[in-house]
Amino acid sequence: MKTIFVIFIGLLFSQASVLSFNGFGENQNYQNPANAGSGQMRLFSTSYNSGASTALATIYRDSFTKLKISSQIQNLNSNNAVNLITQGLDLLSVSFPIDNDKAFQISLSPQYWSQYSINENKNIETVEFDGENYAFKSNYYGRGGYSDLGLVWSQKINEHFSYGLGMSSYFGNRFQSDSTFTYNIFLNSDEEEVITPKSISILNTTNHYQGYGLKMDLLTYYQKFEIGFSIETIGPFKIEQKKYYSVGLSQTNINKIKIPNLSNRILFGIKYNFTDQFACMIENDIQKWSIIDDSYMILNSQNYNLNRFSLGSYYHHINKSIGFYQSITFRGGLFIKSWENQVTKQKITDFGLTLGTGINYNNNSNSISFSLVFGERKFDIYGITKEQYFDFILGFEVGEKWFIRKK
Repeated sequence: MKTIFVIFIGLLFSQASVLSFNGFGENQNYQNPANAGSGQMRLFSTSYNSGASTALATIYRDSFTKLKISSQIQNLNSNNAVNLITQGLDLLSVSFPIDNDKAFQISLSPQYWSQYSINENKNIETVEFDGENYAFKSNYYGRGGYSDLGLVWSQKINEHFSYGLGMSSYFGNRFQSDSTFTYNIFLNSDEEEVITPKSISILNTTNHYQGYGLKMDLLTYYQKFEIGFSIETIGPFKIEQKKYYSVGLSQTNINKIKIPNLSNRILFGIKYNFTDQFACMIENDIQKWSIIDDSYMILNSQNYNLNRFSLGSYYHHINKSIGFYQSITFRGGLFIKSWENQVTKQKITDFGLTLGTGINYNNNSNSISFSLVFGERKFDIYGITKEQYFDFILGFEVGEKWFIRKK
């Protein structure tokens, strides 16, 4: 039986896990540090008197021109890796209020990323052919993914409706190197086993990604309820693949593929505001991928479809006296995610607890938020059966009044 040993490498991008070994890699899903602490919500804002960068129908609430930055650190443990620490930047955005009910946002965020090194057959197996004994050893290395340059228009129509429209331009690259070493095995005069290198075969592959996407969010307000709906589609999406043999010295061919509809995503959620300071939310997130040629996928494995359920809440503590800060927010939540490979039907169950807090200061123009995610994944892939991870997400919002003449 073959044993595959996995070594995760990555200090530039976060979330190196078993989810990196399929499709385009692992989703970088902490683009809103505040909402990450409330069960990883995407449709609603959990910030005091401001919107959320992922909740397009709430961005209009920002009364300041805001620079938003989100970064995370993850500690991951599995039966193949202990205390693996990765770090990465998840979001850089700027939002511009047009008036009290309209806003525009431009953002840059990594979407999917993978970085791995896999050694197959640590214990060399012997194969007999034409009277001689051979052994082989294979190594697989990959690194890369794609990012999103996004534009968003957010507007409140009236006291009952608000919406957000987003357009995404996806771009990125991924490098992959597959190498196979072949050995001769024979016995010397002392009947000792001798292993000598015979040949090496190296295939390097580069994938260039370019595509577009659309997203629409809608929020309805009725008494103390907020009901949210979002639909997102990616496509067309192009992949240009180049293959090289022998360490890139000889190019073989260029393959191109254009996918009209790469994926579709639907979110539905309900938020109940007990007071202006305390609210609870529930949300369901479903994403379906199209099946494309395996040769364009990481390790020839298709993307995993997603089904997520989240529960979350928050409480705003308002500072009624004059001071440095105006409010402190406390957040908490639960989530469960079900990932399924649509070809192999391989499943990954991901569940966890989230906690977070944030502070608004400088007349509500600036804020700092951080969230903690304690999660566990269960599966059986490449000899790995379980992953336990701890994520720390930190975000900053810096606001300023632009285009206003000072008296």
